[in-house]
Amino acid sequence: MKTSNFIKRSLFIFFSVLSVTNLFAEDITIRKTDPKDPIPPQPESFSQLIPVTATEDNSELAVYFEEAVGDATITVYDASNQVVYQDVIDTDSQSAAIIDISTWSSGVYTITISYGTTNLIGEFTIE
Repeated sequence: MKTSNFIKRSLFIFFSVLSVTNLFAEDITIRKTDPKDPIPPQPESFSQLIPVTATEDNSELAVYFEEAVGDATITVYDASNQVVYQDVIDTDSQSAAIIDISTWSSGVYTITISYGTTNLIGEFTIE
């Protein structure tokens, strides 16, 4: 009986922490970098075209792949255009990349996500 209550309390605390973490995460607008398309679509319709979303909460940067796109390269640049993070993930076996940014300096960062012939870009700020 004590074990059951412990498990219930542990699960409650775990899901409560996840809920609070998601409350403070900010969405990062991801857009294509195709120079042939000078006018990007509106954000509402654009999200249907790109199977990638990203959020940031000053401690974690999360990149989610809503569908498998094969190998994807995630690169993050700081304000002086220096690479501060780069990794390749196989979206056929992994649908998300969680990046610890808790030790990064405050400032504006640019994220690029590339797969196949698609190049995406977004910007976020660490406060």
